[in-house]
Amino acid sequence: MNAILERIKKATGRLEESAKRFPFSFGVFCLITLVGIYQILAEEEAMELFFALCIGSLLCFLFELSYEYGIHRIRILIPAVALISTVISYLLMSHYDNAYVYTGLSAVALAAVSLAFGVLYKDRENRHLFSHLLKTSFIVEVFAGVIISGFSVCITAFHFLIFDFNDIWKLFAILFLLVNGLFSIMLFLSYVPLPGEDPEVPSVYRVIIHKALFYIYLVLIGILYLYILKIVLTFKMPVGQLNWFGCFALLFYVFFYLSVDEKDGKYQKLFKQYGAYLLVPVLAIQLFAIIIRLNAYGLTTARLMSLILIVIAVGFMICQIFHFKVSYCFIFTAFMAILFTCTPLNIYDIPNRSQENRLKNALIKGGALVDGKLNDQVEMEAQYLEDVYSAYDYLRYSYGEKSEFFEQFSESKIAESLYGYNNYNRDTRSFYYNNDLEDLEFDISKYSVLRMISSEGDTYDKEIRAFLSSLDTENGSYDYLEYEFKDGNKIIFQYVSFEYDDQAEVFERLYWNGILLSH
Repeated sequence: MNAILERIKKATGRLEESAKRFPFSFGVFCLITLVGIYQILAEEEAMELFFALCIGSLLCFLFELSYEYGIHRIRILIPAVALISTVISYLLMSHYDNAYVYTGLSAVALAAVSLAFGVLYKDRENRHLFSHLLKTSFIVEVFAGVIISGFSVCITAFHFLIFDFNDIWKLFAILFLLVNGLFSIMLFLSYVPLPGEDPEVPSVYRVIIHKALFYIYLVLIGILYLYILKIVLTFKMPVGQLNWFGCFALLFYVFFYLSVDEKDGKYQKLFKQYGAYLLVPVLAIQLFAIIIRLNAYGLTTARLMSLILIVIAVGFMICQIFHFKVSYCFIFTAFMAILFTCTPLNIYDIPNRSQENRLKNALIKGGALVDGKLNDQVEMEAQYLEDVYSAYDYLRYSYGEKSEFFEQFSESKIAESLYGYNNYNRDTRSFYYNNDLEDLEFDISKYSVLRMISSEGDTYDKEIRAFLSSLDTENGSYDYLEYEFKDGNKIIFQYVSFEYDDQAEVFERLYWNGILLSH
């Protein structure tokens, strides 16, 4: 009992120390918590103010940390930045409710975190700093989880044994907000090292992360090298398979670059010196695969974000090769976050322009666009029409601004022929159905097993194809779609999308998933 009380006393002391080190941030965190509690009790949304205060708190912490590390000496600048950033963020979200604003503000938050790391690494190259903060965040969240679980049990017992709360979920939500909004955040900030302080990492953590996980990472690199060797020997480049693993390799490279130290072992020391060179072949083949996808399908927001992450990882590699300060990498990351969200080079407009150029090129090759004028009476060849469909389909659902040409093309007969019930063919029917099933209740008393199934390799695929092909897609509107199989089992569809050629009696495209109820 004394040990527990001692730990509580120590945590309380740390909270007090944290509030003294970062008083303005603590004040903003209190406001965030109050706004959250208001939303819970009044059951009214105030997400714009909540999000704006979160932006303000991150920038406030950045400037408080910068003040502590001697980057600036204007203390009044800290609350001014918090107030101005909060007000601007709130006004932007209130008057411009679009993807640009939310993406830009999210990037500002990311940039603030990245710059905070840049401040911490300003006068130190201690690799243990990153591990120290990661270890601390994990311990703090476990501590917070224990507190939330304990008080939740007490609230539940009081609810069932003493007094019946009408909206007990509000108590749980407020408890979660109080513990995470004040206790865990401020406790974590108390572990942020002071200028000149060199944090230490427990040996257990170093054994698990810096050694065991590090060797697993080396195995992944070895597999990627074998994959590259396979490509060289077979002269085949299977695109779409390497990028994910390559991104994992780059991500963990940055993680270990910030974590490992010469004291962790011989291989860790070599990685610290030459790890960037190890990833050059992986990066080269990964970029080659991405270029193939870009030539075939153009640039999309997802592909652009993938390229941005690769560039950031390359920034860390360059810092290692040329022995630059680690803080430069974080400053570069903040710069990239702002550049590709808050400028004309944002992640929505660049892919839109790329896809529009792809659309125009396909129309020109198909003879439907001559000297900038659209002729929608032309019968385009299938190969060009497929590119038109792909580019136009992306542009239809993408965020960002659309050009006058796109609006003009959207009203053309070519665009109309791509959708509706006749995709390229009068005998082709299109169908789309989506139901999240969250608010639905269905009787499962007759069944013993419930599982998710989809069109990818399911044994019921043939029977489901027959059922879907018989749907009245032109006159039918389905709010709830289910089918009972011949063996008595039933599927409740969650998502269905297909194109069916009535003349050939084949699906040109089909995807479905749902819940299978079986005996």
